[in-house]
Amino acid sequence: MRPVIAAREQAGRLKRYLLGSGLGPFLIRASAGSGAIHAAGMLLAFLVGLQLARGLGVQGYGEYGIAMAVIAVVSIPGEFGLPRLVTREVAAASAGGDLPRLFGVIRWADRLSLRVALPLAAVIALGGFLVTSRDSSPVAVAIAVGAPIIPLVALAKIRGAALQGLHFIVRGQIPFRLLRPLTFSLLLLVLFTFWPEADAADAMALNGITAAIALLVGYLWLRDRLPPRPPSLVHTRGWLASTIPMALSDGMRILQMNVIVLILGLLMAPEQVGLFRIAASTVVAIAVPIGMMNLTVSPVMAKLFAEGDIGRLQRVVTHTARVMTLAVFGLTVPFLLWGEALLSFAFGREFAPALPALLILCVGQILSAALGPSGSLLMMTGHEKRVTRASAISLTLSVASAVLLVPYWNILGAAFALAFAIATWSVLTWRDAKRLVAVQTSLLPAGKF
Repeated sequence: MRPVIAAREQAGRLKRYLLGSGLGPFLIRASAGSGAIHAAGMLLAFLVGLQLARGLGVQGYGEYGIAMAVIAVVSIPGEFGLPRLVTREVAAASAGGDLPRLFGVIRWADRLSLRVALPLAAVIALGGFLVTSRDSSPVAVAIAVGAPIIPLVALAKIRGAALQGLHFIVRGQIPFRLLRPLTFSLLLLVLFTFWPEADAADAMALNGITAAIALLVGYLWLRDRLPPRPPSLVHTRGWLASTIPMALSDGMRILQMNVIVLILGLLMAPEQVGLFRIAASTVVAIAVPIGMMNLTVSPVMAKLFAEGDIGRLQRVVTHTARVMTLAVFGLTVPFLLWGEALLSFAFGREFAPALPALLILCVGQILSAALGPSGSLLMMTGHEKRVTRASAISLTLSVASAVLLVPYWNILGAAFALAFAIATWSVLTWRDAKRLVAVQTSLLPAGKF
């Protein structure tokens, strides 16, 4: 009887702890919630990739991949690093009770994003339709149809970032990371069931619809969770100075993947792009724990640094690196053992040759996880320029490596180029975090490595 009573008491203490208001319970709840969102989002993204690959075939999926790469590259100025800035500024303003600053940064981010994203969307839509009028290019049609995605995604990400800054970390991720792939999957099911001849442009149109749905939900959730609105305080000069290096860093990270896709598209057949997209999208799913943990701990890191609590900050970062590494390695193991069978089962036999490229990319992600949330730590502590520097170096190396290796090794060359760039970025940001913030971000204890 006593063991039963003791077990009940322990369970009660654990429940009270998890429902508490301290940093530990908050991190556990946020990590668990983010883990559930990312796990579900990963499965849904995998399902979307499977539907696109099977519905469009290797060539059609390659055409869709090229169009998405163009849209992603053009989207960079529209996002302009604003989601990271909004998370940081909203978290800091919320902690200090500075409501004018909180509302001001959201309003300023919206205006800046629209001023940049809308003209870009109009330009590529017009360009795509002009190319289509002279040559019925499936890629050009898909680009033109997908142009509205640029402003819709930018605004949706700003709302998610604001919710996370308000410590609604899980809810802030749902519209973009869960709801969008879920609705996309459902719409693709309807599309390929009733119209098997659908092409890349049709899939791209559905992608735009899902972006609009994510924006609407994010807008409604943020509106309901903001306090009564005071006059906005706009630090335009200071925020712009911070967001420029963030924009460059995020932009170069997006470029890194998509420029390699475009290089493949220029030098190789669309089928090679389709294979690389399968490898890259699969490794993105494997690397979900990295993004999940970064999103979870970013506002916490900003808060602890603002309070000067470096000891607790070090413990949070070390724990984060260990969780990320264990999770990414665990997700890689099945592909080491049964990779070809898994790819064939999921996407079809024609996609099995993507396995070597996938394993090369996994090595880069494991190293990135082992070096911890170094980039996010630098961003959240005001060292954005160091992340920009690391991103510029890794982008340059990835493009140069891809140009040299792709003509000889096809998708293997592209995978080597991307994995090398990921490793370079991780090493540089880890070194800068240790030197500038006095925090050792890798999975090893502080003072080691």
